[in-house]
Amino acid sequence: MSDSEVEISSELHWTCVAAGKPRPSIHWLRNGQPLSTQDRVEVNGGRLKIINLALEDSGMYQCVAENKHGTIYSNAELRVQVQAPDFRSNPVRRLVPAARGGQVMLECRPRAAPKPTLFWSRGTELLTNSSRVTITLAPSNADINQEENVTLQCHASHDPTMDLTFTWAHNGALLDLEDPAGPYHRVEGTVVDSASASAKLVVRGPPGPPGGLVVKNVAETSVELRWSRGYDNHSPIGKYVIMGRSPLSSGWRTMRTDPSNIEGNAELARVVGLLPWMDYEFQVIASNILGSGEPSMSSHTNGDGFGYILAFRKRNSPTWVVERVSNVESSRYVYSNQSLSPYCPFEVKIKAYNRKGEGPFSQIALVHSAEEEPTVAPSRINATALTAFEMQVSWDPVQHLSANGILRGYEIRYWRQHEREAAADRVRTAGLETTARVAGLRPSTRYHVTVLAYNSAGTGPASPKSTVTTRRPPPNRPPGNVFWKTDGSWVTVRWDHVKALDNESAVLGYKVLYKHEGQSALKVLDKGKTSVTLPLPKDNSYVVLEIRSWGEGGDGAAHETIVSRDSGTGMMVQNQARSPWSNHAPLLLTATLSLTLIGLLDL
Repeated sequence: MSDSEVEISSELHWTCVAAGKPRPSIHWLRNGQPLSTQDRVEVNGGRLKIINLALEDSGMYQCVAENKHGTIYSNAELRVQVQAPDFRSNPVRRLVPAARGGQVMLECRPRAAPKPTLFWSRGTELLTNSSRVTITLAPSNADINQEENVTLQCHASHDPTMDLTFTWAHNGALLDLEDPAGPYHRVEGTVVDSASASAKLVVRGPPGPPGGLVVKNVAETSVELRWSRGYDNHSPIGKYVIMGRSPLSSGWRTMRTDPSNIEGNAELARVVGLLPWMDYEFQVIASNILGSGEPSMSSHTNGDGFGYILAFRKRNSPTWVVERVSNVESSRYVYSNQSLSPYCPFEVKIKAYNRKGEGPFSQIALVHSAEEEPTVAPSRINATALTAFEMQVSWDPVQHLSANGILRGYEIRYWRQHEREAAADRVRTAGLETTARVAGLRPSTRYHVTVLAYNSAGTGPASPKSTVTTRRPPPNRPPGNVFWKTDGSWVTVRWDHVKALDNESAVLGYKVLYKHEGQSALKVLDKGKTSVTLPLPKDNSYVVLEIRSWGEGGDGAAHETIVSRDSGTGMMVQNQARSPWSNHAPLLLTATLSLTLIGLLDL
């Protein structure tokens, strides 16, 4: 809802939508007083309509949505405007030059509420519409068959000093090629005048499907069918054919009938030659000289007076509650009881009946009432910083009875110290895991963390907050002065030690990744080493080396270079660095990847 300024005597339409569990009820207030349907006011749940607005309708309106969990309001002000016609905002031009034989357009747009009636005069003469366009050849009525083409022609004469445009309309709207039948209007006009003519186009086709098919007077080997005529699509129905099928047939087939030839004006026939004690299903198809139409809806196979008997009880209860559902099309039944606990188990069985009697009960199925949000929060929340960008969160699970349904998992909410909890980032676990790693954090940042249990109805209450500070970031500089030397089938790579700044975590070692021929491997460095010797591929393919420092804050920026068997000695001059912490998008790590590539430095 939003504030509205509306002209007097016009209409107001406001819509109010609210969500909640259970679904909230909605009512309306005007200036704090309840508003109901009366006179010009129509209230229908979340829709408010006021017709023929008057000045006394102005005021403050509120949409109120409430359920057992609370109440919310949506407010809007209505101002009904009334104003005599006023040209001060859009005055009519006093002098408008025009060429002899040309055209001119004058605008009259006064401000007024309600919308005024406009008149034009020249001197003392009241002006009326006149036309300078005449239709000389109007389109003619036509009858065609479905899938045939038709051409409609229209010619017009007009003032040669003006441009002429032609517009076709079908039933007053744009042409619908899927439904071409109907009156076509041809409108010719200039910017000041217009004329129109119409023609009726009749498209003939096969009949539509018959309706209201019912089975009557069931005998041992025959039944009587009754139906109502469908639309003939402008061509008289010539005959009907009855199709049928049974569990013994592979599809629909033409049935024997009495009379054998069913004329187009008939609305009943008898199907003969049926097998006793057999289920049958029937359809009726109408035909004319243009072909056969779509079949009718199939007849019901369950007999007269068909319905269901539903029996249910709370699990372990000795008494069954029995309900009869008489609607043959029903496929669901809703049992309402405000005293039911969430996710209450029920045993259910069902059977069908008709006028001949009742069938057997189905096997007992176990169903549950609707879930509600968990009522208990996880406990013993512990958040631990793993690196500058990751933390590990653990908690004790909620008990099954507190889940109010099937526990789907847990939701972790985390936010920086100076942020509001409402702006927290959220990640969810699936299943019953009670520990998770969260990535995408900021270095050297204090975070608050809470954990909530959730099921299909929503999340439960939040746990007490746990606080964690991420580690200082790793050096954002790759190892420098990378130098390599090949010796036969080996390459030795050396680099300078990376020294961390005061605001960075200390370097504890280096990681070297080398790849060739689509393979990848990790080399473990000895303590304190800033060099490594690696094998070269036997062919002339190249090796891609990636060298980075690592420490408590995580992996530092990487240095990447390419070495081949015949490259001899080289030194990396260009700094091809790739930082591991340039992107801080939140991420939940559901599995831990262990890298055995750690070498420690004596610092």
